This record gives sequence, structure tokens and C-alpha cells, in this order.
Amino acid sequence: MAETTSIGVAELDKSLMNGVPRGYTILVTGTPGTGVELFAKQFAAAGIGKENVTYFSTTESDEAVKNAMKEFGWKQDIRVVNIGKMYYEKVLAKNLEVSKYRQEGLKMRDIKQFNASQAEQSQDVNFLTTLTYGISKLKPPFRIVLDSLDFFLEYYDEPDVLSAIRTIKAHTHLNNGIALVTMLKGVFDNRVESGVQDIVDITIEIERLREGSEFKRNILIRKVRNHPEKTKILSCHIDEKGISAKTL
Repeated sequence: MAETTSIGVAELDKSLMNGVPRGYTILVTGTPGTGVELFAKQFAAAGIGKENVTYFSTTESDEAVKNAMKEFGWKQDIRVVNIGKMYYEKVLAKNLEVSKYRQEGLKMRDIKQFNASQAEQSQDVNFLTTLTYGISKLKPPFRIVLDSLDFFLEYYDEPDVLSAIRTIKAHTHLNNGIALVTMLKGVFDNRVESGVQDIVDITIEIERLREGSEFKRNILIRKVRNHPEKTKILSCHIDEKGISAKTL
């Protein structure tokens, strides 16, 4: 049997293969507010001390990622690669600067010259390439978190994003690492979601249901490569220690 490592939730480990086999890539999906981002951080914390953990963030600052982990009592000895910050510095900050110039009455000719100058400086910036290159340089034992895939699906063509996921999966498999990718459910069309799910080894969905004045959460194991019997539903609970699960 292949060596396994913890996904970060004890009952979920038991429901899989007493953990996740090394070399596997996992997709975690859910609607906003279900706890997908928290799951990603709990997964990262589970690897500290055993693996080199790299957290690729597209929406949160380095401090926000580590502070959230600290709030739940988890260690924060991880490396954060902030794709969102890079995008702000290379693209969004320049757009804000143009808006400011327009408000201050700068002539359109000068704005066009500024835009041309900035385009020359940023034309070679491809954040999808930055991601895959950064992952290709990781040495085992490693644990990767990509939170989230939504950023890349918004700004890049679907075939390019799927190709990047395949590259990440191949590097993870060949080096006995473990990778987790998050993605919002229902934002992109079914073809995109199916394409990502087809590539990964495990698909997990966090589901939130309203019951009266309260919400109930479930963890759905939707896919386990070569183990269709592992698909099941677990009840999900979130408290001050993080996410826990129980077999229904």
C-alpha cells in the first residue's frame, strides 16, 4: 500500500485510505461561506514538521493566512507565495494610477503614453507560468496549497489552466508530494468544473444547508481515484479547533 499522509481532518482520513496517498492532488470545492479557505489552511497545518509546506494565495495577504492559522492554534511555519499581491503590484496598482491621472486632468495623450510604458514592463508577466514554475522548483517532501483556482480561471483561458493543473499533478505525483486546490462551486460552467475534477485524484465538497435558524454542513467525498466505494457523506462541524467530521 502506498504511503499516506494526513489531510488534516481525522475522520476524513479514516474515510479515505487512513490519509491521502503521497502523490495525490485534491480538489476542495464549496460555495462562499462553507469553509473551503479554512479547510485549505487546516490541510497546510497538517503537513508542518513532516513536509515543506507552500501556500499559494490569490486573495489573502501573507499575514492574513498565518493569522487565521494562529487563531485556531495551528503552527504557521509555512511559506506563502502571494500571487494576489503580485497581481496587484503588476496590474491593479497601475490601473489605479491611470484612474488617478484621469481625475487629476491628465491629457489622454499622456495617459496612452503611460499605458504603453507600463505594458512594456508587464507584458512578460504570466501568473499562471509563475505558479507552475514555482511548483516545479519545489523539492520533496512537499505539500502544496493553491487557494484558489478561481483567480486563474478568471484571467486565463480554460485549456491553459487545465494544462497547468496537469503539470502540477505530474510534479506532485513524480515527487511523492501532496497538493490541494480550492475552487468555488457554481461560479464556472459545468464543463470547467468537470475538466478540473477529471484531472485530480480526490474531489471533496463542503456543503452548507439551512435548517431553521441554523446552518448544517456536510463534507461530501465525491471522487477517489480507483476507489468509487470511498465516496460518502460526513457531517461537518467547525469550532475553535477548526474543522472536524463525523460519519453519518
